[in-house]
Formats: sequence, structure tokens, C-alpha cells
Amino acid sequence: MKTSIAVFASVVVCGSAAAAPTQYAVDGLAVGTQLKSDSAPYRQYKCSPSEQFAGLTWCQKAQSNKEERGPYTAAHSILHARDGKIVYVNRTQEPAFLGTKEAEEEIQRLSRKIGGDAPRIMKMPNRAGLRNGIIAVWGNATLEQLDKDSLKILAEGKSPKKGLLIDFLGNFARSAKEGLPVYRINGGPGFLWAASFEQKGRIRAVAVDASALASTPVEVEPTAQEPTAQSSPDITEPETKVSESVGTIEQLRTELALANKRIAELETAKVNAEAARVEAETARTEAETAARDIEQARLEEKAQLDAAIAQLNGDRPAGDTTSRWENAFYGSAGGLLVALTGFGFGFIVKRVKAARSNQQSCELPVKTAETSIPPALSPTIAISETAFESELEQQVVAINESEVETTPPLETGEPVPESAEKLPVAAPA
Repeated sequence: MKTSIAVFASVVVCGSAAAAPTQYAVDGLAVGTQLKSDSAPYRQYKCSPSEQFAGLTWCQKAQSNKEERGPYTAAHSILHARDGKIVYVNRTQEPAFLGTKEAEEEIQRLSRKIGGDAPRIMKMPNRAGLRNGIIAVWGNATLEQLDKDSLKILAEGKSPKKGLLIDFLGNFARSAKEGLPVYRINGGPGFLWAASFEQKGRIRAVAVDASALASTPVEVEPTAQEPTAQSSPDITEPETKVSESVGTIEQLRTELALANKRIAELETAKVNAEAARVEAETARTEAETAARDIEQARLEEKAQLDAAIAQLNGDRPAGDTTSRWENAFYGSAGGLLVALTGFGFGFIVKRVKAARSNQQSCELPVKTAETSIPPALSPTIAISETAFESELEQQVVAINESEVETTPPLETGEPVPESAEKLPVAAPA
């Protein structure tokens, strides 16, 4: 990944003063050249007297940008003398979207631009849970590792007042807590490039003339700068405040966007809930109306049924427990039984008479006068006939009694069916 660090690029804000034989520049600003205070690029910076180095002016700016891998924030800082001569230029980018291979390729590219001797490369000691970091140094700049006391001060979030610092993680307090080295920049003019390969790593490019910083007297009561995870690696200068402000602003913007999104979602949910409530209320009203209609229809059907039953009961006399059809059925059954009984009785009578006629034709006449006298029946025939007549009479009596008990009185004016009358006992023939 390209870090947008231009070495030996055209110096758009530098004056015409003679430059050093070897220039180290960041974003077109070369160490040893002079700034034009009335130029448009210079007015983009916010400048104030340095709190660490007397006689120098500290300028800084921050901007947000975006590339294919995502947005990032870049912080720029400059130290220059009263005459505008640049002593220190720094650019820090966070997050940095690069891996170990890309970092090596970037170091090779910078080496070709700078020329001269190969860079001195320092790799971060292995630590559990931390990815690698790297520092490359060109020119006469040197690195001096801080002592334990200074690291302890850094771990507490304070400044040890040791000048310009650099580390592998881009966070001095965290490096001190993890037991990683933190270095002070010394020597002469040079260029430094540092990168950390964490998920949200950092890239830092520094062009500096450390000899100019060493000859500058330090203020008696410098203001301490507390490092944070979002601060610039240059903990000793106000660049920390700018980086923190930029990170805070970006964080606030992100939180505001999330809050607006959440508000929009809540508003949508509220509208949907209100619509659902209205639909539920409408459905409840329709259900109640349907229930009332069903109940009304049931009552009307019941009233019609009750009226029909009352009409049927009104057409029937009080105490009538059987219909006319039932009366007609019982009468017909009784008449049929009587007819069958009479038919059987007549058939038996005819058989008896036939038997008597045959008996008379077989007897010889004794006297002419006796033919007019009916002969007496034989004892067997007489007994059978008498028994049959008695049994027939008992059956007729039983049928008449049953008809009287079961057949209800008919309506006024209707004739009594013949089946309901008692049949007379037939006289012997």
C-alpha cells in the first residue's frame, strides 16, 4: 500500500533558500528549507510556540480521507524556527491497511527515492497477542532507547520530557506496559518510517534534523502530554491534542450516524406498530359486529321456530297426545282384525255345514216327516264349535277393550270408527 509519503517531491510551501545537499521530506516539506508564512498551504496549519523547544514554532493539522480499503485519518505536524526554517516534519496515518510484505515493499520504494546507504531496519520483539512492527532509519538520525524510569513514566500516561520519541506500536504508553522499547530520536538529519501491523495499525513518517533540536534550549516548565491509543507517536508536542481531537470528532460522527440510524429504525418501528394497532382494532371491531350479527340471526331463527311450534300446538286440542294419523291407523288395524276374525269364523261355519250335509246324505230316511227336522250335531262337532265360539268371543272382547283404552277421543263431530265398536258374539249356526 502506498502511504502517500513523497520523498524529494516538489516543495510547494518552501522558499528559495538553498537546501542541504541531502533533503529528507514528508509530503513535499523538506527539512532545512524555509516556509512561506503567507502561503495558502501554510495557512492550513494551526501554529503556536512549542512547549518543548524554546524558539521553535509548532504547527499542526488533521484531515480525513478514504481509499479502497476504507477511511483513515492523517495528522501532520511541523517544527520550524522563527525564520521559517523547517526542523521537523511528521505524518501519522491511522488506521494503516498494510501487511508485512507491503511494508517491506514500501521500505524498498523509499530507499530508491532517498538513495545513499541502505536503511537500518529494527523489528519489534515478539509479544503474545501483538502483531509485528518495524522501524526503518535513513541518514544521520539515530535512536536511543529510553531507560526504565522513563518507560515507567510513559506507562503512567505521562511524558518523560526526553524530546521526540518513536516506537513500534505508535502508542508510547501501551509499548511501555507491554515491555516494548521506546526510542528517543538523536543524531543529525535523517528520515524515519515506522509501521505496526495490528488490525488498526499505524504508519508514521518523520523527516528531522535532530541536531537542530539538541541545540535548542528546553523550557523550564513544559506542559506534559498524556499519550492515548489515538494520539500521535510524538508525545512531547501538541500534535497529540490534534490527533486526539480528530479521533474524537470521527468517533462522535460515527456515534451520531449510528444514533440517527437507530432513531430512524425506532420511528419506522413506531409507525409499523401504530399501523398494526389500527389493524388489530379494526379486526376486533369487525369480529364483534360479526358476533352480534350471528347472535341476532340465532335469536330470529329461534323466534321463528318457537312460533312454528306454537302454531302446531294451537292446531291440536288440549290433552291430545296422538295425531289423526295415529287414530286412523289404530282404527284401520282394528277393522282389519275384525274382518279377518269374521272371515275365519264364516269359513269354519261353512266347513261345519258341509260336514253336516255329507253326514245327512249318507243316512237312510226313516220317515218322510223326519226330513224337515234338523238332525242333531255329533258330540265332537258340537264340542269343537262351542269351544271355538267361546274363544272367538274372548278375543273380540279383548280387542274391544284394547281399542277403548288406547284410542283417544276424536275431535267433536267426527264419527266413531267401526273398529272401535264392540263386535257381537256370533250365534251358533
